[in-house]
Amino acid sequence: MAIKVIILLGLKHSGKSTLGKTLATKLGYEFVDTDALIEEAVGMSVRDLYNQKGAAAFLEAEENVCKELAESIGDRKMVISTGGGICDNPPALVHLKAAGDFIFLQNDLNISVTRIVRKIDVGEDGKFTNVPAFIRNQNPQSIIDIKKMLRAKFEEREELYKKISDITVTLDDTSIEANLSSLLDAVN
Repeated sequence: MAIKVIILLGLKHSGKSTLGKTLATKLGYEFVDTDALIEEAVGMSVRDLYNQKGAAAFLEAEENVCKELAESIGDRKMVISTGGGICDNPPALVHLKAAGDFIFLQNDLNISVTRIVRKIDVGEDGKFTNVPAFIRNQNPQSIIDIKKMLRAKFEEREELYKKISDITVTLDDTSIEANLSSLLDAVN
């Protein structure tokens, strides 16, 4: 029997949303993305919220959304995709933990780093755009700096996710179907 409420945790760009939607469809569950709920609640992207109002405002919005979501689940079966940094928000985790089981989608750190760096643009003035706020605030001077900063942060987060998760599913740099199969094995 599959877990009733599956809460996907993992690094930014680890596949939580993509696999989460696919898993929800396969199981006949609802799919919810906490970042989408935050954006709906505050009327702006999570990146803009963090950049314009700061980390504290983002963490508060994330906690509020997770609390409301956990309280609304009832008997519903659901796959929840969380933001890549939710491990840094203990109050949000407490609300979600009361609702279901944490599944850590562990992938090679280099995959997440590569996926993020691929989206970064460098302006004519040498400034970076599409950089995660937690990296931008460290004032990187090069793509190499960004990669090092991402790797260090992701190593720290990976350890947190291992500690708080009920189940860890190791993902390969392969097809969605192969990773879905591993995830299904873990939740059944």
